[in-house]
Amino acid sequence: MPPYPVKAVANYFLDLAEADGKRLDPMQIQKLVYFAHGWYLALTGDPLVEEHPEAWAYGPVFPTLYHEFKRYGAGHIPGRALEWQLEMNPASGELMNFRPMTLTLDDPDETRREFAKQVLQRVWGVYGSWTAVQLSQLTHESGGPWDVTRRQNPGRKGTDIADPLIRDHFSKKAGQLA
Repeated sequence: MPPYPVKAVANYFLDLAEADGKRLDPMQIQKLVYFAHGWYLALTGDPLVEEHPEAWAYGPVFPTLYHEFKRYGAGHIPGRALEWQLEMNPASGELMNFRPMTLTLDDPDETRREFAKQVLQRVWGVYGSWTAVQLSQLTHESGGPWDVTRRQNPGRKGTDIADPLIRDHFSKKAGQLA
């Protein structure tokens, strides 16, 4: 099964935050999606999201989420991430309309979807009350995936943090908890 859109996972966290009466800022959403991706990789060996996080100067970043939420700066995100759905005229092939669509964790495999939601709920339960700075400190851990990628690619922008590196890091973390 293909991974989920990164915006769908972000929207799920925004839903969880709203249900708990909390607000998330763009940095928090970046880190929560990164942790969810890492834990999902560790548990299943498969990526949670279809986009790789990149090793930016201030931590792991999913560019799609950055561009979606950057307008909020350090403020809270008041809505959901959107995709634009194009509606074409089947006869002429011309664009008739385009409308915003909120992405959700749609998946024909109910078992997979429910497991993904359980992982996201667990990540929320552990990290949901952490500040952006606290979450960022975790992603900047010496020897962690972001740190290793930055050291191996000094000065390079847009370098993907490899899924095997993320998976191995979170698998070790799980082993430390056992």
